[in-house]
Amino acid sequence: MKKKLLITALTVMLFGSALPVYAAPQYMDDGAIFDAEWYLEQNPDVAAAFPENVSPETLYQHYLTCGITEGRTPYNTTTLNLAEILPNSSSTVISTPLAPSNLTPVVSNNQNAQNYRWYNNYNWNWAETVKSYLCENSDGGVTRVEYIDGKIIVEDYDNYLYLRSSRTIPMELSLWGGFFAGEKYNFFIFGQENPSENNDTEVIRVVKYSKDWNRLGQVSLRGANTTVPFEAGSLRCAEYGDYLYIRTCHKMYASPRDGKNHQANLTLAVHQNNMRITDTYYIVMNNSVGYVSHSFNQFVLIDQERNIVTLDHGDAYPRSIVLMRYNNTKAGEDKFSGSVSSSSLLTFPGVTGDNHTGASIGGFAETANGYITALNYDTANTGIRDVYISYTNKNGLNSTLTGVTAMAGTLTPMLAPTGLDGGYLMWTDINGIFYYTRYADGGVISTVNTADAALSDCQPICHNGEVLWYVTANTTPVFYKLDATGILSKIPANGQY
Repeated sequence: MKKKLLITALTVMLFGSALPVYAAPQYMDDGAIFDAEWYLEQNPDVAAAFPENVSPETLYQHYLTCGITEGRTPYNTTTLNLAEILPNSSSTVISTPLAPSNLTPVVSNNQNAQNYRWYNNYNWNWAETVKSYLCENSDGGVTRVEYIDGKIIVEDYDNYLYLRSSRTIPMELSLWGGFFAGEKYNFFIFGQENPSENNDTEVIRVVKYSKDWNRLGQVSLRGANTTVPFEAGSLRCAEYGDYLYIRTCHKMYASPRDGKNHQANLTLAVHQNNMRITDTYYIVMNNSVGYVSHSFNQFVLIDQERNIVTLDHGDAYPRSIVLMRYNNTKAGEDKFSGSVSSSSLLTFPGVTGDNHTGASIGGFAETANGYITALNYDTANTGIRDVYISYTNKNGLNSTLTGVTAMAGTLTPMLAPTGLDGGYLMWTDINGIFYYTRYADGGVISTVNTADAALSDCQPICHNGEVLWYVTANTTPVFYKLDATGILSKIPANGQY
């Protein structure tokens, strides 16, 4: 076994304590040799950038994404003895290092697009449809799906975030609704306007694709009291078994009461196997059946008890951020419509129907005993929004709201759930500083950390035990990873900025 080098007094003075001791050198998952201790000893700038308990895997990712191009070496090539680390050198095959990609990712600009004030308009009062998505693929990597300037791009990345294949998906109607990666199928949702209020006009189309991107079918929603689908809000999906649930919004037919085209939420359920709409709700009614108007942002999840749970940002009926749980049905059945139980997480002052509420929602997730919501709110009506986390218990739907920042000025926060025990709450402030903290069941948060990172409208996913998302700023994607210990890494697509 290679003898460990002693840490010099100079290193101790520079970093305050000895560097961690690793079993080194070792083979990594891709078969490459890496010596974490030697890498830190030879690169004090890297040692200073990471905590003392940094894992060899994290350091190896740094080497792959930055160290190679910076001329760093993964181990001491002059003293390495392969016989000391190979149990049987004559029969062991060492994988070649990661092959470069000859494909170039598409450039876009989604940084801060999760924020209601996208396009630098702080006074925007509602969300937009999500344009950027990330999902796991069958090759062990991740797939980027993004709607960019009227086109849908799909890019497959390997586990090292190198682009390996790409394609485009046709827009089938003029309006983008969203994308959902289901367990068995992928779905795109499109829409088109219906200014003549014709009940035969197709206003929403749900298109089913296989996991290898073959188009398999569609189903259409027609009329549906809709003149403009997805207007002044978003669209999100959930699934249970063979059922796809879509929560979105629409501008409705002119009201017989005042002649105006009001906006509200809209919900539909689709049976995936035969692509049949099994239930919808789009008429004007009241909050007791899940109706919210105006509804400026929409979320939906299916909880562990098969309950359909939704979240809407209302400015009139009700004038609050409202969580609703359907009472008379469970997910996996044809019908969902009926009465709901509800909880107002935050009730807004002001006139009913005033679009300005001073708030935005960025995340909704389930925990073992409740539901977590991430939002920001201008409590003092000063133009400065602070981050809040809301916890609603499943038993009784009682909600508590807890402030996370104070007079900080923040953009819309996001949640990255990692399981029923909790996940991460993340946000950036108006100066572009990124913050993150763990949240737990009950809405309790831990220490707030900062990092060199950013957010977009890409919902973070769990991949290989880590939280992963991507951001673009008139660039190709930059991926961000949070590992199980809370260490954050910044990884450019193809290893290049």
